[in-house]
Amino acid sequence: MKFSICSPVYYDKEAPENERQPRYEMFLRCASSVLSQTFDDWQWVIVDDICNPPVEEVLKDIIPASKLKVVRLPEKGGRMRARNQAMEAAEGEWITWLDADDEYSSLYLQAFNEAINLFPEYKAFNCNHLVFHYDYQVSVRKFLNMETIGDSPFGSGTIGAGAYIFHKSVFEDIGPIPEKGLWDFADHAFEEFPEIKPFFWVESLKSHNSLGNPWGEDYYYFYKLTRKYQCKYLDTALYFVHSHFDHRWPENPDYLIGEGKKPEWNPKIR
Repeated sequence: MKFSICSPVYYDKEAPENERQPRYEMFLRCASSVLSQTFDDWQWVIVDDICNPPVEEVLKDIIPASKLKVVRLPEKGGRMRARNQAMEAAEGEWITWLDADDEYSSLYLQAFNEAINLFPEYKAFNCNHLVFHYDYQVSVRKFLNMETIGDSPFGSGTIGAGAYIFHKSVFEDIGPIPEKGLWDFADHAFEEFPEIKPFFWVESLKSHNSLGNPWGEDYYYFYKLTRKYQCKYLDTALYFVHSHFDHRWPENPDYLIGEGKKPEWNPKIR
């Protein structure tokens, strides 16, 4: 098997907040993007972090059973644990990440597969991602080009969970993500890679911020893997993210400028 698509998934269809943050509906959109792949040698490894209804029940008539591997946690474990368990359960040669509120381009796996064949010396690849804004505008968020950056340290901000892939042997080498809370995770990263600490200093608050939105494990893992492995940059946007729920044109009388927008992650400094 060529690719294992690894997804930590949590939603509650019956929760009142699902009306404002329709994670269940976004997960269905996510599933549709997996099913639309033009390259067919994949499995979708989902760790169900106590979803309601269970993922396996939702996908039983959508994704062929032969392509689906669902691990349901015995109790809610959080995205770090779910992401780690998905990677540990992966059977493919290559690991890709897909968050449950994002999407793949239909060419996602095909493009990466061709790149793997063209550049066999690489064990990691990354690309840009396409951001769909609340007002239907679209922008490309450029990922880092490690061929230009080399060994230099860098911060977060342009790194998307599904915008890089890596060989399973990379995971076996560098291991799982530390399963820690927000600030403990940041402290762990600063201790492991002290050179990144200046990128997260907030001068106005005289303190360090967390690694990203919300934990920044995508940044941490990409940084860690690029300390040992070369990563080939592909200048195309294959991963889709939505910056707001319930998109509207600005002319819509219900267009929301402030109150009602998707909450932005802005953790308080300790």
